[in-house]
Amino acid sequence: MMGGKILIISYNFAPRHTVGAIRPTKLAQYLAEDGYAVDVVTVKPFGELDHSMDAVFGLIGRTDEIDRPIIKEKTPSASAAPSARPTGEKKPDRPAKQGKKGLIKKLKYELYEYRRVSGSRAFAREFKKLVKSDPERFGSYDAVISSYGPVASHLCGLVMKKLCPGVRWIADFRDPMVVNTTTGLTRRSRLSIQRKVCRRADRLVAVSRGYYDRIFDAEAKKKASVIYNGFDRRDVDLPAAEQDGEFSFTYVGALYDGKRDISPLFEALAGLAGEGKINRKDVRFKYAGGAFGTLRGQAERFGMADCLCDLGKLTRDECLKLQASSRHLVLATWNEDGEGGVFPGKFLEYIMASRPIVSLVSGEVPGSEVTRVMKRGRLGVTYEDATRETDIAALKEYILCDYTLFKQGRPALFDPDESVVSGFDFSETVKRFEELISN
Repeated sequence: MMGGKILIISYNFAPRHTVGAIRPTKLAQYLAEDGYAVDVVTVKPFGELDHSMDAVFGLIGRTDEIDRPIIKEKTPSASAAPSARPTGEKKPDRPAKQGKKGLIKKLKYELYEYRRVSGSRAFAREFKKLVKSDPERFGSYDAVISSYGPVASHLCGLVMKKLCPGVRWIADFRDPMVVNTTTGLTRRSRLSIQRKVCRRADRLVAVSRGYYDRIFDAEAKKKASVIYNGFDRRDVDLPAAEQDGEFSFTYVGALYDGKRDISPLFEALAGLAGEGKINRKDVRFKYAGGAFGTLRGQAERFGMADCLCDLGKLTRDECLKLQASSRHLVLATWNEDGEGGVFPGKFLEYIMASRPIVSLVSGEVPGSEVTRVMKRGRLGVTYEDATRETDIAALKEYILCDYTLFKQGRPALFDPDESVVSGFDFSETVKRFEELISN
């Protein structure tokens, strides 16, 4: 059905300055370039904006912006969601009773999550009014793609399926609706919505194999696919990116109150410096994002805070150039019981940058999806908490080997498997979506 008419529903969309806007915005761009007529429903932009992807609006047709933010407050820090424990420390015993402060934090977190779901329902009600105001137009689409999160996007998908049942609905899950920290009434509400979406959507998509297994039951898997995020090499001029010439490590993005844990890298660097094998003054760790305080706390545990460079929040274009100029890129994620398959979108940008990646995976479950791709693609060095004894030694060996090259004025060794890398080009991502649209 090449050249069909597509509606993309995504609360996060350009110019919103959030990683969740990249996948749906790129999907709209590529589908339009392939000859589809693409319309978009999103929220009226608010908060931090990044206009680096605004060219998409010259390709797509109509954009309906619903002036109904689900919530304007920032995500509460250190609320009821637990942080990852420092590397190598024993998991503390659970207290017999929850303290008053802990209970208050949990209640605040529950209230915040309740408001988010309630706000998403209000957003979907506004969308319902939009559909009812022009049923002929909305019924004319060949397919609608809703992109979660937040819940608002898939709630709008449910509205479309009810009011325009003849339109094929593809529900794209960039994340599961329920994670380990989702508790109480919010958990039940989100599970109910997730199950309803899985029943009623015509096609289901997850961004990783782990998410596929977590979100979809046996019946849902009959109509579900895994479509990874992708990168677009047109976003940055890699050959023109000047190398910083430093023994640099760069991390871009959130740290989720320490759930993304950089501590193993700081531990390895401090260990090598203590053994006299590297000069800690040569180490430069560049950070772009809004969680520098959390990062500093992780570095201070190993006496490595002096190597930190806080660049603050950068535009996506600035982040891409920063990543392409660094000697190493640092990826942090987790792989836990009940939370496997976490596959950060930032990983794909790192792959595109063609720089060695230092992958750090917290959690007790070995063999994460990120680690498998890292090893298959020969993308750098991997560390997992679950295999700490061998991995911390391998991490130190990798750093020492590259430090030797650095002192000799030589580039880092990097020979990725291009067959693996090319599989994550966004052109491959959009081909998979086009198959779902037409079949």
